[in-house]
Amino acid sequence: MDNKVSVDGLTFVPYLTSAEIDREVKRVASELREDLKGKNPLFLCVLNGAFIFAADLFREVGLNNARINFVKYSSYEGTSSTGKVKEIMGLTEDIEGMDVVIVEDIVDTGLTASMMVSDLKKRNPRSIRFVTLLHKPESSKTGFVPDYVAFSIPPKFIIGYGLDLDGKVRNLKDIYVIDEE
Repeated sequence: MDNKVSVDGLTFVPYLTSAEIDREVKRVASELREDLKGKNPLFLCVLNGAFIFAADLFREVGLNNARINFVKYSSYEGTSSTGKVKEIMGLTEDIEGMDVVIVEDIVDTGLTASMMVSDLKKRNPRSIRFVTLLHKPESSKTGFVPDYVAFSIPPKFIIGYGLDLDGKVRNLKDIYVIDEE
């Protein structure tokens, strides 16, 4: 793991290693595999941030009858949540009677997560499970609690493993936190 990463005048320091991330992806995948036994789930990856997590998780879950699709919501600008959620690319397929697994990179305020679950419930799926790589419980404005959480973290800005700063540094294998020194 590199010691520091600088982007757009901000410095980030190591927070979670790729080995730690891999361990938690495997744990969450094992829980999902057990809970989805005998089902034909549809994984919904929330773009752009969750694409790396979703790919790793989807492969690790290993259910040959599972499918994956993509939706895109936005609530971030720079390093902070705007408090407004925009659906940029919605789900076009019928999910009535299906077991849906939402895969998100981070649950911060809970606004996007709450809106997504509420919108999807109107389409009558059999079940909705919500999986997130990172959860910031202290930042919640809705009380939303994901069904599966790889890591609970403090309310700090992070990058890497799909999470970005204005579209940059998604490619980092590790997760970094903003250096506050």
